[in-house]
Amino acid sequence: MGTVFRKCATVREASEVLADIVREQDGGDANYFKSQLSRYRFSLDRIAALHSPPGRVLDIGSHYLHQTALLSLMGYDVVGIDVPLFTEAPFVRERAQRLRITNIGTEGHQAGAFLETKDYDASFDIIVCTEILEHIAFNPVAFWRRVWRLLAPSGFIYLTTPNSFRVRALLKALLRLGRLEGLGLSVDEVLNVITYGHHWKEYSSREIKKYFATLSPDFTVETRTYEDADSNHSFVSKAFEVLPPFRSNIEAVVRLRGKTIFLSPPVLPMMVKNASAT
Repeated sequence: MGTVFRKCATVREASEVLADIVREQDGGDANYFKSQLSRYRFSLDRIAALHSPPGRVLDIGSHYLHQTALLSLMGYDVVGIDVPLFTEAPFVRERAQRLRITNIGTEGHQAGAFLETKDYDASFDIIVCTEILEHIAFNPVAFWRRVWRLLAPSGFIYLTTPNSFRVRALLKALLRLGRLEGLGLSVDEVLNVITYGHHWKEYSSREIKKYFATLSPDFTVETRTYEDADSNHSFVSKAFEVLPPFRSNIEAVVRLRGKTIFLSPPVLPMMVKNASAT
């Protein structure tokens, strides 16, 4: 191995260390890392401002361990989870070992069946869910109930997601409506784009507040919209992006103020009948 683990004083220093590791490993993720680096730096700066290291962090959707690695290099104790497709990739496993990351593969996210041993309960100061919410295509109540149980008292969820009111999305939707092509994802996107999960649902700030308030009264939610630091948008987009509701991204900080009640997952009628018969 070339580059070895060391704690970094700044996000920029951590990203330079990780860039060296990505280059050394040649795992095929270099272009993705480069394209997402400004987003990672934005999130890390915000997380560090909200809760400086040390602290225990769960990164949901650890993917190639880019953001997860930066968190570890900054001095956080980090656990990552994702589907085995990513966690079992040889270069990802090597990266986790090199950067002292516990990275766990799971297929149980829909049922909230992950990190189920009691030593994980109420143990995370920060749970990171960046660019995840828009990919959830199943009923998410059981998933978020598990997150609620994993979060330490006074901990918070750090979440970023595309803004459904961003100008480019609105213009695209209007264009498709004008052509009578339909709503939501196009057929070409569904059939021809390689992805583990499309953007099945994008949210507004108001929806995110309602989302977490409905899940539990224990959550308090603060949201704000922001623009990508390296955005290369059209003149029309930039004109509208001066107005906060139309900026491209939403950041939400979801704080836990206690643990009282949580929304029960919905059940199908035959599940109720089967339960009452036993």
